Amino acid sequence: MFRPRLPQSPSRHLRIAQVVFSLEPGGMENGVVNIANSLPPQQFETHILCLEKPGEFASRLRPEVGCTALGRNAGWDWQACTGLSGALADLKPDIIHTHNLGPAIYAATARSITPKLWSVPIVHGEHGVLQGDNLSPRRLRQRRWLYRLCRRIHTVSGAMRDHLVELGMPPARLVSILNGVDTDRFCPPENKAHARAKLGLPQGALVIGHVGRYIPTKRHHLLIDAFEQIGAKFAHGYLVLLGDGGTEKQAVLEHIEQSPVRRQIINFGHQPDPAPFYQAMDLLVMPSSHEGLANALLEAMATGVPALAHNACGANEVIQDKANGFLASIDSSHELAQLVIDALDDQDSLRAVGLAARTHACGAFSLASMISKYAELYRECANCE
Repeated sequence: MFRPRLPQSPSRHLRIAQVVFSLEPGGMENGVVNIANSLPPQQFETHILCLEKPGEFASRLRPEVGCTALGRNAGWDWQACTGLSGALADLKPDIIHTHNLGPAIYAATARSITPKLWSVPIVHGEHGVLQGDNLSPRRLRQRRWLYRLCRRIHTVSGAMRDHLVELGMPPARLVSILNGVDTDRFCPPENKAHARAKLGLPQGALVIGHVGRYIPTKRHHLLIDAFEQIGAKFAHGYLVLLGDGGTEKQAVLEHIEQSPVRRQIINFGHQPDPAPFYQAMDLLVMPSSHEGLANALLEAMATGVPALAHNACGANEVIQDKANGFLASIDSSHELAQLVIDALDDQDSLRAVGLAARTHACGAFSLASMISKYAELYRECANCE
């Protein structure tokens, strides 16, 4: 078991217990860390309960944010459930905040077997559009049952909320809180050529970026096929990949090795600090078939890098096509390649769109705005208004 770091303040704050599988790198996990680190410490205490292991992002937590790992085994693990029950009973939280379906099932079960927790409200977060097995009748029944046990269910985009309502989830309990980005940390470089040089990229390079785990919905294979056409046109064009893990990783790496433009594709893997990589990019490409509201999109925009995204849930709530980014229905590698080529061919327009992206991110998606909305949600659910 990971040794817990307990909150140190003796004063009475609103105590939040966040329940996740782990804090391994990912968009949802990044958001949980941002919330825990940014809530006003004079008003909130946070403890994160990881059902499995702490994960790499646990090292980013402030010292006063607690973190406990319960060592869950694969499948249903009653020991992890009873461990969660005991940890919650010891913490005496005012709010239990769960993230995605698995942690919600564990937390609801742990609360049901612990009488002293029966009155503690659950706030549940959904961080991605439901797809695959999550759309099966069994999973939908589980969510409908769980949602009845939750005080509020929040999504990271308005379209996600609408999606859940269409699936028969209770609209009165559903709210959307859009993701936020640290616009001080993610900011434009003073000199893009220097930013590229730090990463070993040529100063005259055209840099296309992609950030995400290797999972089917990210459509890496489509991107690589498109880049074969892009790289053939721009000999100084580079595709920079950030991210690790996922069921598609090995297949994608093999695809890159077999590509005729493999020398123009650089896989940097997971990066604890992606900010310098955004600063080297000309364009972020997001062909994902499904998204909630991707942190990578907001991070790129805050850095002044325009994003080209598939017209999927989340992106279409942020991007105004050809104003602060590029939005299109991307159904083939040829379509994606042409969209990227058109964007890179007009460098003056590309820079103007990047400036507008930065302005929009700072004005509409600040981290402070997101944190304020979560604080308000916690107070409302704990009846502390």
